[in-house]
Amino acid sequence: MMSCHILVENIHSGVIPTIILLVVLLLIVVMIRNKRKRDSSCQIVTILKSQIRAEIKDFIIPDGIGGLLEIEHLMLIDQGLLLIETYPMGGNLFGSEKIDQWTQIIHGRSFKFANPLRHIRTSRQAIKVLAPKIPIFCRIIFTTDAIFPKGKPDEVSILDSLAEDMQLINAEPVIIDEAQQYWDRIMRIARKDGQAVKRGAGVDG
Repeated sequence: MMSCHILVENIHSGVIPTIILLVVLLLIVVMIRNKRKRDSSCQIVTILKSQIRAEIKDFIIPDGIGGLLEIEHLMLIDQGLLLIETYPMGGNLFGSEKIDQWTQIIHGRSFKFANPLRHIRTSRQAIKVLAPKIPIFCRIIFTTDAIFPKGKPDEVSILDSLAEDMQLINAEPVIIDEAQQYWDRIMRIARKDGQAVKRGAGVDG
């Protein structure tokens, strides 16, 4: 019995520090990811600062088919609404509008991931239900050092190309008043952190 008790104590003495170490490492990884997300978000806002009339991040709206949908980032601009989704992925990326799986090649390894355009277009359709009469533009933004050796699909940017990619949107007709009306409608319906969104046209972090 004594030897069993000692064995259990030894196991516990080894397992508990290991668990603590794993939890600490996990927290560090999460903190690094959150910092990178904040940094990339700041870069995006800096690039688009002159065009943003209002913005909201990480909120919930009806999906149009009886459920709910989380939206990462929506901006009110002079030409309508701009929907943004970010991907912290680097390396060589290969993808097109029509294929289901895109490919990332980094550090000599290949990884598959779902076509991000499918998701953002689902989000656009949900917003379109709330704002049917104004343009809703989409941009997938890869926020780490990414390269598209065979060309980027439309509606896809990397940070270095974002300002240039926005030029086509900037050339669209200005519809400030109408866009503001639909923005206000979305804000009345949207929920953030389980609460109604605070009204106003300012920047929302």
